[in-house]
Parts: sequence; C-alpha cells; structure tokens
Amino acid sequence: MKLTKLLAGLSLLIFSAPDLLAQKDDLSKIVLACPFEHGSGREPKEAFSWNPPDNKVIMISHQDSIIRSCIKGTVVTVTPAEENHFEIVINMNDYFFWYYAVAKPLVSKGQAVTPGQSIAKYTLGTELEFRMFKFEDMIDPRNLLECKVPKAD
Repeated sequence: MKLTKLLAGLSLLIFSAPDLLAQKDDLSKIVLACPFEHGSGREPKEAFSWNPPDNKVIMISHQDSIIRSCIKGTVVTVTPAEENHFEIVINMNDYFFWYYAVAKPLVSKGQAVTPGQSIAKYTLGTELEFRMFKFEDMIDPRNLLECKVPKAD
C-alpha cells in the first residue's frame, strides 16, 4: 500500500513538473507583436510625473490602420470608452494587455486571438494607449515590443 502511494505521488510530481516550470515568470522570453499595422509608438509626454510611473505606450499612425493583438490570448473585455472609442483587454496567463481609444472593435469578449491578428480599427488623429499589466502591476512593454518605441524628448 505504501509503495502504491509513493509511486502515485512520484508520478504526480513527474507529470506536474513541466507545468510548474512553465509557470516561472520570465519576461525576457515574451515578445509582443507590434500593435499597429501602420504607424509607430512613443513614450507619453506628460506635464508631470506619475508615482508609480505610467508605463503606457502611445501608438500613432498617419493613416487609418488596423490594431493587432500583441500576443496569443483571450479577449476579456470590449467596452465603450470616452469620445465614441472603445477599450479592449486581452489576457495571457497572468498578463493583461490594454488597448484604449480603439475606433471600432473587431473582436468580442471570450474570443481567442493570436499575435498579429486584427482586433480593431484605428482612426487617424487618435492616440491609442497601450498598457501591459501582471495582475494589477503595470509593466513597461517597450522593451518587449517587436517595434521599438522611442523615448520622449
């Protein structure tokens, strides 16, 4: 009986080990697809500084464009925002990717998305805010994005 329990416990440990290793938090292995089909990002220019810092990226384009998913995940919310815009939040494991000032969503809550997939439309003249969170802690996504984001002057 003891041997059976020992073997059962050992097999549980062996089959659980890869799952435990997969849960290790390693941001260096995350690469985020650029959220824009056309356009670029910039660090926000603020009149004052936030404490803690507001690590958002402002995405801008000189033409109407498509907003793309930066990662493989699930859409957790698509909600109306100010000035006839929307916000979209995508979840991957414990990370949340927030797109604010979307002109027209192309996805819905609960939908699975892949990196580079069209999730919304962007309208010229809008500043799209892109943020990344680990649970409730804001993370600076600039070094993880495929497209490089220049620092503010």
